[in-house]
Amino acid sequence: MDRAATIQDQRAEYQNRGWTLARKVMPVEVADATLYKMQQELGGDWESYQGDYIKTFLTDKKAYECYSFDYTPMAMLQWGLTSYMSTVVGKDLLPSHAYFRVYRQGDVCHLHSDAMNCEHAMSLTLGYSNDYIWELNISDKYYDAKERRPADIANEEGEIKLHGAPMGIGDAVIYNGINYLHGRVSPNPNRWSAHVFFHWVDRAGSYARYAFDEKWRDVVRQADFKFPDDDAPEKVNPNRAEMVKERGR
Repeated sequence: MDRAATIQDQRAEYQNRGWTLARKVMPVEVADATLYKMQQELGGDWESYQGDYIKTFLTDKKAYECYSFDYTPMAMLQWGLTSYMSTVVGKDLLPSHAYFRVYRQGDVCHLHSDAMNCEHAMSLTLGYSNDYIWELNISDKYYDAKERRPADIANEEGEIKLHGAPMGIGDAVIYNGINYLHGRVSPNPNRWSAHVFFHWVDRAGSYARYAFDEKWRDVVRQADFKFPDDDAPEKVNPNRAEMVKERGR
């Protein structure tokens, strides 16, 4: 895939209708590896899971969730995607936060709009247990969230026209999270499905204060490395000892 050739079309779609479908933001192998490492480190069942197992207003059933500032690898994944996201959106973005969620079979994600720290969003599919596509739905209409909650306006107006965005593993939908209703209105056909929701704000926009989820002082700092005296012995990770020997030859 020539990603550079698709950027302008994606940017135009985002600006004109509030969302665009981005294929293979992650190669399938990278998505598989990412999800496997997350399952190893966070846990893969109720007893081992290190994040949250909760039901929110978004779902009818409990789901596994994790917040990016509770799991550094997910935050760093989002930070690494920032330049790509800025290119598609056409604005200088800074990351806000991200959530990982594993839905169970039969669950839905109710239509909603996001909080102000979710100005520009990406929903990335990491895995389906049964390889059934479960599309994301996005409203056709733009709602001015500064005036009223989009869901309240939509409920008064009645029927909501929705678009469906089908995502395979590694695919993502990039969307305006504040001014468009979105969710998954059809029940999940898989035994489970795993997704990450990334959020950014415009550095020069009205919501810039939400960058890094208002954790600037804890996160945006300069690193500093100090070396020991020259006669300090080498330190080698035992798991990499053989590789280090090979590199030294």
